[in-house]
Amino acid sequence: MSIFFKKQINDNILFGVWKISESAEWLVSNINLDKDDTNIFNSFKTDIRKKHWLTYRILLKELIDSKSELKILYDESGKPHLKNSNYKISISHSFEFVAAIVSWKVPVGIDIEKISPRIERIKSKFLSPDELKDINESFRLEKLYVYWCAKEALYKLYGKRNLNFITNIKITPFNFEQKGHINGELSGDSYSKKYKLFYEQVNDYMLVYVF
Repeated sequence: MSIFFKKQINDNILFGVWKISESAEWLVSNINLDKDDTNIFNSFKTDIRKKHWLTYRILLKELIDSKSELKILYDESGKPHLKNSNYKISISHSFEFVAAIVSWKVPVGIDIEKISPRIERIKSKFLSPDELKDINESFRLEKLYVYWCAKEALYKLYGKRNLNFITNIKITPFNFEQKGHINGELSGDSYSKKYKLFYEQVNDYMLVYVF
């Protein structure tokens, strides 16, 4: 097993990160897929897509400590949930890492991304003018990825489409550290809610989670 680390946040929230070192063959041998899931698995064209898909199923089973296999379903907005379970879940994957967070009581969101200069090309598509002003040369890429992962995590927590990353999801400017928390807000025509988000750099990846 390759759980990189896991953390108990409180009595009902737990998250974990898995570093993939196994082959797709080993992963598939450690999970029992039903006919529908087997068909989905066989439709994937790349080895890394297969590994991601298998790994977050195994990771969720480890976090929940389930003796039986977990069936993941998706609603009309693409938000994942577990069949016949009250657990709220969120999952993310990027290259060799897979992350998942589970909660018995409250909605959750998580995102992990490999840090790359390529994000510079799209920063104006997800950052507001005030957020763009917060990006300076000190830890520039790291801050960009905290913003990006934070907005992704809030999007996953909300679980519905038609959220604009610039106007509906806002992050308060912050000073970057290797690990810390930031403040964010989800807003729309008839709702507004503030959240505390937690981030940490994991090797050359950025991880953000929220609940």
